Amino acid sequence: MALERVKFTDDVKWGKLVKTWATGKNYLGDGKTYPRPTTLDEFKQQCVDAQLGITIPAQITSIVIAQASKEVMFIKLPPKEMIEDSETMLAGAGSYPLPSFYKDVFGTDPVIGNTLDEKLRFHALRVGDYTIGLCT
Repeated sequence: MALERVKFTDDVKWGKLVKTWATGKNYLGDGKTYPRPTTLDEFKQQCVDAQLGITIPAQITSIVIAQASKEVMFIKLPPKEMIEDSETMLAGAGSYPLPSFYKDVFGTDPVIGNTLDEKLRFHALRVGDYTIGLCT
């Protein structure tokens, strides 16, 4: 059985909430304050307050929010189980699944890979970007 993933109904608001935590400026423009949450309950409440719509799988029981600095290389490793689950899913998927905002930006669902090797190559690219991409 595939592992559940965190899902948002509003990826833009999610990005703005992250930018708010990182800078201390409210990017949501709603007049509320969003101090960096220290508990999962605080995180959930801020997501409700920001009206971004979130689904958090039952396996998630706590949260860690860490902020890198420009002087320190910050490498965020994904859980082993999530990588392995993704590889299993890609072996059976018709094409590489991307978040819905890719379609919003490009006007169509980009097709990534016709073969398992192509999908796994793209997966490696995304994992590499995820682990070190700080703000692009």
